[in-house]
Amino acid sequence: MLSETFITSIRAQPKTANTAIAKDVGIYLHELDPAPKIKSSFKKSSTPVNALAANSTHIFAAQADKAVVHVYSRERGNQEALISFPERIHCLTLVGDGILVLGTAEGRLILWEVGVFCCVCGALIDLF
Repeated sequence: MLSETFITSIRAQPKTANTAIAKDVGIYLHELDPAPKIKSSFKKSSTPVNALAANSTHIFAAQADKAVVHVYSRERGNQEALISFPERIHCLTLVGDGILVLGTAEGRLILWEVGVFCCVCGALIDLF
């Protein structure tokens, strides 16, 4: 049977009380097969636009107005790591399955190797 999966995130907590939204959940993994359902939810995340990336095993979420990226395991459904950076992260994307490219609020790029969770380049790359 045909199945489709997609990921959504919310930036901050809702200001009004709404019982349909879990208070501490920020990322949802949806599945359509054939009826829509929430397959997984990941807590403690406030992700801005263009700051969420996923590969086959992990979800990477830059936190709004912070220098932190949360790493979630798609297989186990939990937060696997919290990675701190020297500058606030503005956006991020994956190159293939192995390199996470992070754009900082100050206009620099950080290249991060996903498999070993270490910085690929010795210095930040200035764009300006």
